[in-house]
Amino acid sequence: MFGYVRPYTPSLQLQEYEIYRAVYCGLCRTMGEVTGQTSRLTLSYDFCFLAALRMAFLPSEEVIYSRHRCFAHCTKPRFTAESNPALVFTATAAACLTDGKRLDDLQDETGFGRIKPYVLTPLCRSMQHHAKKYYAADGLSEKIKGHLAALSALEKAGCTSVEETAQTFGLLMQDVFTEGLTDPAERAIAGEFGLRTGRFIYICDAMDDLCGDIREKRYNPLAGLWGDLALNEGGQPSDMLKSAFRTAALVDLEGLGRAVELLPDGILTRILKNIVYQGMPYTLTRILAGKTGKSGNRRLYEIAPGEIGEMKG
Repeated sequence: MFGYVRPYTPSLQLQEYEIYRAVYCGLCRTMGEVTGQTSRLTLSYDFCFLAALRMAFLPSEEVIYSRHRCFAHCTKPRFTAESNPALVFTATAAACLTDGKRLDDLQDETGFGRIKPYVLTPLCRSMQHHAKKYYAADGLSEKIKGHLAALSALEKAGCTSVEETAQTFGLLMQDVFTEGLTDPAERAIAGEFGLRTGRFIYICDAMDDLCGDIREKRYNPLAGLWGDLALNEGGQPSDMLKSAFRTAALVDLEGLGRAVELLPDGILTRILKNIVYQGMPYTLTRILAGKTGKSGNRRLYEIAPGEIGEMKG
């Protein structure tokens, strides 16, 4: 479900680009230290978004950058964020989310679809075991499992309310984003970030998978809500559905916009604004154009010919 939240790199200044990549590399290193080396395989840009937000709340003296080599970049040191409380928290939150998704897939999938969550079981147990040494993640893990159970119940009941299912996932992400924060202002900002990001991810995933879900007769709230009007004669999402999806996504992006303006000024805030104002709308544009919005194995900094023009249009 993850992979929809990343920056629009053509608009990043060089310093912003380097800092974002440093946060990404720093989170990767911290995950190796906190939740085990193999957990680095689960790293995603969505987790980097969470790390950047939590780092924006830290005092400047706690955010340190230096150069490190790693297995993936062994020839030249990479500018990297040193481990800090925000990165440690994000690493443990990633472990909780990955394990929650595994358990949810074990309940929902059938046949060959159950192979992946079974294979991930040893990795997830190892991640959780290592995480407990650094952060009391049990409470967050239980919250995530509770929200996923509620979402699974809605999906099994064939819920046709996109608002209800998206809100449930949004509340899950709200708990993740606010976990451990004690300052009321920070909790309010992080809560809005989590809620709106979760809703955006959920509806983007539903739209992205719509055709495949209908073909494979899998649950999709958009298919249940729109029925025969979901697809046009060519088997693609109808214009009416696209319009409704775009409106719903923009409402959540507007909420994110209000939240990001409350952050203290700084380079991390400028990066977060790029993600909210350009990166996530670009994801929306790709989905509406019939292209996958997920980053997948595609390099973050790779922009295909013509896509910048599409974005501006």
